[in-house]
Amino acid sequence: MSFFQFGTTVMLYPLALLIPLFLLLIFLEWKFDENRNGNNFEISNISNNMTIGAVDQFSSFGYLFILYACLNFVHSKFAILVWDIKWTQWVCAFIAVDFTSYWYHRFSHKINLLWAGHITHHSSSYFNLSNSFRTSPFQGLFRIFFWLWMPILGFEPIVLVLCFQISGLHDFLVHTTIIKKLGWLENVIVTPSHHRVHHGKNEIYLDKNFGSFFILWDKLFGTFQEETEPVVYGVKSEFVENNPVNSIFYHFKYLAATWVNIPNYSNKLKLLFMPPGWIPESSEHGKVCQQTNKPPLISRCLSFFLLAVGTLGTIVFLYLGKTLNPWYFALGIAFTLTSLYLATIILKKIQGDF
Repeated sequence: MSFFQFGTTVMLYPLALLIPLFLLLIFLEWKFDENRNGNNFEISNISNNMTIGAVDQFSSFGYLFILYACLNFVHSKFAILVWDIKWTQWVCAFIAVDFTSYWYHRFSHKINLLWAGHITHHSSSYFNLSNSFRTSPFQGLFRIFFWLWMPILGFEPIVLVLCFQISGLHDFLVHTTIIKKLGWLENVIVTPSHHRVHHGKNEIYLDKNFGSFFILWDKLFGTFQEETEPVVYGVKSEFVENNPVNSIFYHFKYLAATWVNIPNYSNKLKLLFMPPGWIPESSEHGKVCQQTNKPPLISRCLSFFLLAVGTLGTIVFLYLGKTLNPWYFALGIAFTLTSLYLATIILKKIQGDF
């Protein structure tokens, strides 16, 4: 399977068909939240999430192919078991992928370099379905190393990647405050209540509930926490959400600035693998000033136009990706991401007008 065929068939084309459904669910959740006088939505935050999501999905055209290529290489050279592609392999592969996702997720909270790719998903102070779009492309790249043990056991690369994609649909649904508790399912799968805990910066909730689909792993390895108090969303650091670039590169910038201030290379290397809370005495963490100036009314119209164009462009270019010339496809991506980025910047400036 070629690079272009894999990226468009396994990732881009199916996702393009689901995006309108995702957006409809986000809109319905937003209206429901408004009707009960909730405060889980803010327009520039949604735009930021959508922009980050578009960056990640277009990037996945590359990093999922790299993942597939690495899995295929290991499977062809080092597999010690042979599976027939039937229901037993699919079930076992799904469990193996979920187990791997738990440990990758857990390490992403404990290692600075991995946290730099994961903090994007946690940095929002709002929690709703659009948060599921908020994933840095670096998270996909860093995941690759953790997956390489599975093809050694004979799991087919395409089965592993598709199991990951199926699990991703569940991940979208748990980012909501509308669904409270789900009875006996709370003991089996990761529910919205479990995942709200994971996104909380309350002391009781820090580094809890890393599971992706099954909650078993958290209960088995001592990281489970039930939702017992109102969740305060976001991260402990002084993050200010002002644009998608800052959301994606925030912790990388912190690591770069800290790296320069550390006097010897052993400590520089240590910085990358220490937990996010570890701060060398010589490092400094600069604050980002939030912009508060408000453009005129025409900026509102422009921002919504750019947001609509960027959203439609994401759907169209994901859907048509396998039929377009690669150069046209690249130009389409650039046009789409630029529209979403500009919409987010403008909406952030005028959010006080809504």
